[in-house]
Amino acid sequence: MKYSETKKATILGIGGEGAYYLAKFLLLLGVQVEGFDMKESNRTKELEELGAKINYRNPEEDVFDTDFYIFSSNIPSNILEKVFRANPKLEKYEVGEFYHKLVKDYENNLLNEKEKDAFLKSDIAPLFNIDLCKMRYISVTGTDGKTTTSTMVYHMLKENGFKPALITTVAAYIGNEQIDTGFHTTTPTAQNMFELIKKAEKNECTHIIIETTSHGLEQGRLAGIKFDNIGYTNITTEHLDYHKTRERYFQAKALLITDHLKKGGSVTLNEDDDSFVKLKEIVRTYSSYSIEKEADFYATDIVEGKDSISLKVNDLDCTLPLIGLFNVSNFLCALSICSNEGIHLEDLLSSIESLKPVVGRMEVLQQKPFVVIVDFAHTSNSTLNALRSAKKLVKDNGRLIHVFGCAGQRDPGKRYEMGKTSNEYADITILTAEDPRFESLKNINDEIERGWRDGGNKETTIFRFDDDTVNVKVRRDAIRKAFDLAQENDVIIITGKSHESSLCFGNVEYDWNDIDEVTDLVNEFYLM
Repeated sequence: MKYSETKKATILGIGGEGAYYLAKFLLLLGVQVEGFDMKESNRTKELEELGAKINYRNPEEDVFDTDFYIFSSNIPSNILEKVFRANPKLEKYEVGEFYHKLVKDYENNLLNEKEKDAFLKSDIAPLFNIDLCKMRYISVTGTDGKTTTSTMVYHMLKENGFKPALITTVAAYIGNEQIDTGFHTTTPTAQNMFELIKKAEKNECTHIIIETTSHGLEQGRLAGIKFDNIGYTNITTEHLDYHKTRERYFQAKALLITDHLKKGGSVTLNEDDDSFVKLKEIVRTYSSYSIEKEADFYATDIVEGKDSISLKVNDLDCTLPLIGLFNVSNFLCALSICSNEGIHLEDLLSSIESLKPVVGRMEVLQQKPFVVIVDFAHTSNSTLNALRSAKKLVKDNGRLIHVFGCAGQRDPGKRYEMGKTSNEYADITILTAEDPRFESLKNINDEIERGWRDGGNKETTIFRFDDDTVNVKVRRDAIRKAFDLAQENDVIIITGKSHESSLCFGNVEYDWNDIDEVTDLVNEFYLM
């Protein structure tokens, strides 16, 4: 594409962070930009000052007089469908798609001087200005387990004399500071990432560990970064609302190797995961790990306890202070990554024993009279793993009570599978909200219940909380119902939201945090 030959472009959701930088780039090129957004903001005001014409409404069935249009995937699907129908022959790009294309054209020196100047002045990809020699760059990616694995790497590096920084979907940890990374966040934007990296440099950190998502990779948020050391947890089926096919999702994850690995960099792969066969074909050398077979790092004699797991790693005894068999796999990945940093296995095994539970990851908030767990599981695979682990904690004649929902406008195909899994492992299922956005909560829960009813366990019970007019109260009431039902020896597991600080209904983010809510309930029931 010759960007400088564009006369006019239309951008839907122009106030969004990615769309804002694309609009800025086009305006600096002298392109006429028309935008749509629901409300005025500092970003839209700045774009208007640069010459953009912005309509503060949904585009509905507008016919665009433009060379092409760019749209945000966060716009409700019913609105996008109307736009697509009204402009069937007009070239269109999703924000991340256009962003990634533009960045790749810059990397491959395909921009002319005018385009390069606009690219640099727009600050669209500031990470090209980072000195990658000042720290060791480590990345962890996968469908599940990224945060826990990244946190383990951070902990073991710190315990072995290094000064690492950590950027995860929970928070960033730099020096003695914990920094919030925002609502429903994935990999931070390139601009936010730049600020965090510069802060880590200022703190003289030796390493920076970045939890990396498929969205972040495909949308070019890490453009300019090359990693010394990367690890994969697993690649299952997720985010198909965005990537459309499993192959495209895999290719997005593979970008970490093909586009972001330094020459001579280290790669860690999971031999137990289906992705192993394909990933090993695109990397020259790698370290492997497994809980099922011999690998560079392998686990045997695994015994799960109520708050820890004992095991042997490469025939050496170890205690992992977490619950969940899947965390053994995450641990092996972290061990391989840290071993590639030159730390002896014996020192790593010793240092993991002081690890504190990761926030909102199989986090036990109460042990007696019944166990209460909060977990971030929001995919089919992670829900299966979480429920399997929770089921093992049920004592005597106790029951497993599962509270969860599924997000609106996100990968609807997983709802049936998650409902079926809940039926097969939980004695009581309680359906509620997990960010329904513009979808009907009742319709979402109908899809989950369809899977639940097709499950093989006919002795289970289901309760539903479908009233999305009361926003966060619908999730609060569902969790309270679990507490009302729970008896001695039962286990309650609440999945899907965990550490996140809001619940989204429509386009409004309401304050919410599962951990805080459950802690308040624990204290209330304790005083009763």
